Amino acid sequence: GIGGDIAALARSYGATVKTYSRSSTGTHVERRSEVASVAAEVLAETGQVDFVVNTAGVLPRGELAEASEETIYAATDVNYLAPIFIAQEFFGPLAKSNGSLLLFTSSSYTRGRSGYSLYSSAKAATVNLTQALADEWATSGVRVNCINPERTGTPMRTRAFGAEPAGTLLLSEEVARTSLDVLLSGQT
Repeated sequence: GIGGDIAALARSYGATVKTYSRSSTGTHVERRSEVASVAAEVLAETGQVDFVVNTAGVLPRGELAEASEETIYAATDVNYLAPIFIAQEFFGPLAKSNGSLLLFTSSSYTRGRSGYSLYSSAKAATVNLTQALADEWATSGVRVNCINPERTGTPMRTRAFGAEPAGTLLLSEEVARTSLDVLLSGQT
C-alpha cells in the first residue's frame, strides 16, 4: 500500500528506511510497548530519527449498533491510539533532529457516513491530533502533517470495496511522492 510505496521511494533516493508492520515484523502500532521498542531499536541502529510516517489503518464497515466490542477496540486502537503512541514515543528523537511526523487520514473524516462511524470518527480525530501537535511542537522544531489522499488504490480499499474501474483511483505511488514532498517541505 501507501506505506510500502513511501518506503521504496525514500530508499530509491538513498534514505535509510526502517519499516514495521503486523504483516512484515509482527509489530502492533496500537501497543505502546511495541512502539517504544521500535523507537529504541531504530535509535540504536541509526543514532537518529528524521522522519516518522504512520500509514497503519483498519476499515471496519457496518452499523455501530451491531459492532462487536472487539471491532470497536481494534478500530479505535489502530486508527486513533496508534498515532498518539507513535507521536509520544518519537517526539524526543524528532525534536533532536528537527524532524517530521506524518500521519494519514481519509476523506471520510469530513463527513460521518452510515456504516463508517468508527473509521470516520477516528480519521477526524487524527486530523485534530495533527493540528494540535503541530501547534504544541512548533517551538520544538518538530513538523507534524497529515495527508488526506483522495480515493487511492490500496489493498485495504480493495478488501473494503472490491475491484473499482481503472482510472478512478489514485495510484499509491502518487500518494507516496506527495508524502515525501510534504516530509521534506519544512511545512507543518
